[in-house]
Amino acid sequence: MSANPTGTPSWILPSYQLHMLRAGMRLLAAIHPGYAATLMDRIWFAAPRRKPRETEQALLNQGSCISFDVHGQRVAAWAWGEDGPTVVLLHGWGGHAGQMSAFVAPLRQAGFRVVAFDAPAHGASANSRHGGRRVTFFEFADALQTVTARESAIVGIIAHSGGCTAVSLALRAGWKAPANIVFVAPFAQPQHAVADFARMLGTTEEVIASFVRKVEHWLGHPWSFLDITTLEDSHKWRRLLVIHDEQDYDVPLAQANALADSWPSAQLVVTRGLGHRRVLRDASVVDRVLAFLCDEPTANAARHTAHTRADLDAAYEALVAYGSGMHAQR
Repeated sequence: MSANPTGTPSWILPSYQLHMLRAGMRLLAAIHPGYAATLMDRIWFAAPRRKPRETEQALLNQGSCISFDVHGQRVAAWAWGEDGPTVVLLHGWGGHAGQMSAFVAPLRQAGFRVVAFDAPAHGASANSRHGGRRVTFFEFADALQTVTARESAIVGIIAHSGGCTAVSLALRAGWKAPANIVFVAPFAQPQHAVADFARMLGTTEEVIASFVRKVEHWLGHPWSFLDITTLEDSHKWRRLLVIHDEQDYDVPLAQANALADSWPSAQLVVTRGLGHRRVLRDASVVDRVLAFLCDEPTANAARHTAHTRADLDAAYEALVAYGSGMHAQR
């Protein structure tokens, strides 16, 4: 599903190539709408594969590299820390584990074990079962369940953008998610992005309708199944922190508002000027996430994993020291 459904289309092609694609799409829509819908499908499900920045790769190199088999394909993962209550990091569409790196050191200083992975067809992982760049959030969700199956003390997950969609799909599939969930810039309502995506490609209503039908037939679910707001109430007892920027041009703030309104325990934090990805590196955002994960309900969950009061005190002191250091740097 598109990583940038409502923003500029530069993630697909340079502008001159995009103009050619639009012209071709208009012609194909007029001659054979079914073929145009197939082309739209190919573009929608083609994930860009980006490499980590040098600093992000250095952080990944500090973790213990782990490999998992998902649908017969290798998924790369990393872990920091040998034991302790665990927090899982999940990137979004077209991303990689390195994009979540700002959370690793603070989480470790607060006493958490941290696990992150590259989704199929992303980062250092192999292609998905569909081959090439083709992948869906269902493969994200399956990888999440596989990677976390070996973890015995997961107390939280931090997901970004389409990673949030994948968490909801894993929940629908029976994944026992932790009690504390953080969604950053959640792609909460993928079906709302279809019209904007089609408009970007310059196609017609007939092609859009055909595309929607083809995808629903292929996935075996209606588009509403990917809508996090329609998640069953039985999953919404979990604590949820939603962070979204007003100037996110990839996923509109309205999706975060709808999600928070649908989730009884949700807390919504709205930032300004951070966009869709820089929000992951902002110190105040990291502070807010750490505070959420280290408050009393999470501390109780950590205590139930057989960690002592001394461990919790040490984690709290580390968090306070981290927070003081971050404020001193601003």
